[in-house]
Amino acid sequence: MPEANFIEEVTKWAESLPNWGKAAVAGGVGLAVYIPYRYWVGRERKSPVFEDWKPDVVYLYQFPRTRHLPNLSPFCMKVETWLRMSDIKYEIPNFNFTVRSKEGTLPFVELNGKEYFDSNFILRDVDASLKHPSLDDHLSAEQKSTSRAFEAMTEKSLAISVWHHRMENVGKLLDSFDPKSFGIFGSLFKVIDSRFYASALLRRISGSDIGFHSRDDIIAIGSEDLKSISKYLGNKHFFHGFKPTKVDACIFSTLCQIYYAPYTSEHRDLIDGECKNLAEYIERIKNRYWPDWDDVTTNFSTDTSNWKKRHAVKNGNGIKH
Repeated sequence: MPEANFIEEVTKWAESLPNWGKAAVAGGVGLAVYIPYRYWVGRERKSPVFEDWKPDVVYLYQFPRTRHLPNLSPFCMKVETWLRMSDIKYEIPNFNFTVRSKEGTLPFVELNGKEYFDSNFILRDVDASLKHPSLDDHLSAEQKSTSRAFEAMTEKSLAISVWHHRMENVGKLLDSFDPKSFGIFGSLFKVIDSRFYASALLRRISGSDIGFHSRDDIIAIGSEDLKSISKYLGNKHFFHGFKPTKVDACIFSTLCQIYYAPYTSEHRDLIDGECKNLAEYIERIKNRYWPDWDDVTTNFSTDTSNWKKRHAVKNGNGIKH
């Protein structure tokens, strides 16, 4: 096809440039893309984004699928895993990725024409809006307090260590995306995005409570967080016993960013070594709530209609697709 040939030729040309040439072209393309991107992200948009919504169906807006993980954002994965654990019907609309919540963030969801943003608020407010039983209803006040403490540690402390490893492996992460996500200037966008993403991670790390420490100390803090999670989990099936709760969606989604990342790290080595129960925990939740993992990470599937049937088939219950 002429279009395919054109894309191929442009890609070859871009990849044949010397480093200074790639940098120069990337800078020009980056400026040409960044200005309209900031305009589209910052402009007022219609609400809800998905106008043809169905009652009591959650519409999840998040970053694109990747090869190694359903989502490179632990917050997006947290919301989607929680929706599956809660048995709440949801769909992932086909939307322009410049769309953000009213706060300018992802993920966000729409339910019955109303927007909910921030993963913690989503988990709280969607249950209330649907009058749906919470995963945490059976927990004691002490267990709920423990959950909150571990969630805060995971998202405010361990996350910084995870980001530090990411900053060191930005190129490998960007290689995880579907090449079609970047169009004909894929190789140039990789240069642009790697710089923007690395800079964004550095800003978040530097602005955190532990960001002023050395690299080794930041990694060590994350390792101690992992050991704490491992010791509390022990031999339990889920964090508080045999039923999954919100803290499981949170911790699982962050541990996945370590365990399935396309690079090795001190944290991955710790999970494979001293904290083997965390590896078993990750696989347990993945097998139960992500039976379509291979389809999601190979075909970048956003079909959420039959993941439960896939779990039934995977466990030999005789239900066909």
